[in-house]
Amino acid sequence: MAQLGYRVMDTQIFNLKLSMFATSLYILICALVNDGVMATEEAISARWNDTDETLKSAMAELQLWRVVEKKAGPEELTAFSPNPASVWRVPGTS
Repeated sequence: MAQLGYRVMDTQIFNLKLSMFATSLYILICALVNDGVMATEEAISARWNDTDETLKSAMAELQLWRVVEKKAGPEELTAFSPNPASVWRVPGTS
């Protein structure tokens, strides 16, 4: 994923002490992106091994920390993209 300009998965994710589900989801999204697969809701759901509720909660947690963000992709698809650790923020801070 040379267009991102940084290594996709950052091991600093483990320092955030996020929930197991959020950390697992981050790893899943990074794996998809690293493999050249758009991390769409459909692609993520097809590989998620728990309930839709835990997926939604984990995604909300990652977005709250700015670890991932939702981006418009081609053909009106929405995909999630991991941010570099320099963008991550404790919720409620700027």
